[in-house]
Amino acid sequence: MLLKEDIPFESKQALGNELFEGSPKRVLLSNWLEEFIQIWLKVHIFFLALGNYKSFKKTFEVLKIFQEFKKKAFGRDGKRKFTSKNGKYWFGIHLPPFPSKSFDKYILTELHRYVPHKSPINAFQQVNFAITTKCPMRCEHCFEWDNLNLPETFSLKQLQQITKVFQNQGLGHISLSGGEPMIRFEEMLKLIENSDKSTQWWMITSGFNLNEEKATRLKKAGATGVIVSIDHYKPLVHNKFRGHKDAFLHGVKAAISAGNAGLLVAISVCITKENINKEFLMKYMGMARELGVDFVQWLEPKAEGHYRNKDVELNKDQIQIMEEVFEELSHNPELRDFPPVMYYGYYQRRVGCFSGGKSSFYVDAVGMVHSCPFCHSADFKITDWLEMPSISRKEVSKCELY
Repeated sequence: MLLKEDIPFESKQALGNELFEGSPKRVLLSNWLEEFIQIWLKVHIFFLALGNYKSFKKTFEVLKIFQEFKKKAFGRDGKRKFTSKNGKYWFGIHLPPFPSKSFDKYILTELHRYVPHKSPINAFQQVNFAITTKCPMRCEHCFEWDNLNLPETFSLKQLQQITKVFQNQGLGHISLSGGEPMIRFEEMLKLIENSDKSTQWWMITSGFNLNEEKATRLKKAGATGVIVSIDHYKPLVHNKFRGHKDAFLHGVKAAISAGNAGLLVAISVCITKENINKEFLMKYMGMARELGVDFVQWLEPKAEGHYRNKDVELNKDQIQIMEEVFEELSHNPELRDFPPVMYYGYYQRRVGCFSGGKSSFYVDAVGMVHSCPFCHSADFKITDWLEMPSISRKEVSKCELY
């Protein structure tokens, strides 16, 4: 059991309260309304399945499998915390909002894995697309380390052509990364503005140069949210980890600016051997709550990129600490005011990885397609797909870890 009392984090004391002034407040729904939305979601998925399978037997069969999957993937009863924003409900960073047509197609694609049906499904659910090699940071764990600050691979026209192929194949979520995508801010705006508006557009950033004016322009262009990397609640520790003296300041200001502009905001942390303990995790979550973010993403270090050939991966005892804290944060009603945690390692160890060949893939900053950012399979160049009539899951390597 976690400590129920708050553990104060140290960023406010270190930098002064003014840095956190103006933080948005994450909407905390009443208990009865949260329960109503969970029931509404179950009923909606039931009738969605029934309308496609045209059979009560098949519907109950697939929903039973789906429920068992959720219990394994998210722990305990399988319920997921969610965030309310802009009149919709969001159950994860990579899921479309509920209710929406995009959400329905996402669910139908997932149900098709268990019991095939004839309704249209997405070839892939999401892509992480590194649109630039340029970056002002020198992050300790960077998986794009070998490609940093090389000449740019993609012109704006190529980016538009490639993302159009993605959208035509039903990719409902596109995360723009790098390098630092804010380096190509104006081109990124044009890319989002001229796209199919059914796509959820996210940006993965260190927070570099993301102020309220630019966040507002992103929102107006059609962006959904931003994932801001903040790897510690202590400013100096984060700055050292990111190799930049103002990294923490950039990250915090970006998260606040994006939230106030109406974008969904997640902060992302790579949890290393040096900080894997309950106190760190809860202090970090305290900072996340103070910032008013909608989600928190936990990443485990992998021996790839700048970490290649280094002893960085967590051991079983360290992973157990993370998993215990994750389950408490996700299911303990006394901790409901903390934002939802996206912890991919938890579900990957139980139900496998949904990257290459299944649900998602990664395009690096020089255009190579990989299973994911942490499995560098380098299957082929993404520009090759411009000549193909359709995208096939078989063309992307499966995850070798899970």
